[in-house]
Parts: sequence; structure tokens; C-alpha cells
Amino acid sequence: MKEKRLEIAVYGKGGIGKSTVSANLSAALAASGQKVLQIGCDPKHDSTRLLLHGEKLQRF
Repeated sequence: MKEKRLEIAVYGKGGIGKSTVSANLSAALAASGQKVLQIGCDPKHDSTRLLLHGEKLQRF
């Protein structure tokens, strides 16, 4: 079975770059051909829109 990797960015303080780093890391991994699942839990800023070039996502 292929090894899987999980990376999590968590910190209570806002404005320190968690969403920016997460979005850029996800984009870089996807660009290199890896499968990426990014789940954004920040109610103020959805960084996944950055990955979709501003396209709105369906909300559940």
C-alpha cells in the first residue's frame, strides 16, 4: 500500500498566514501531480477560492 501523508496547520491566532501557507502548499503539491484535499475551516476567509482562481464553491 502506498504511504499517505497528512499535514495540518492549526493555531488560534488569526492573521499569521495559515490559510496562505496551506493554499500555496496545496497548489504546489497539486501542480507536482499529487492528489490534494484541502479543507478550509476558516469562516472569515475561504482559501480554497485561491486554488480555483476565484471561482465560488458549492456550500454544504
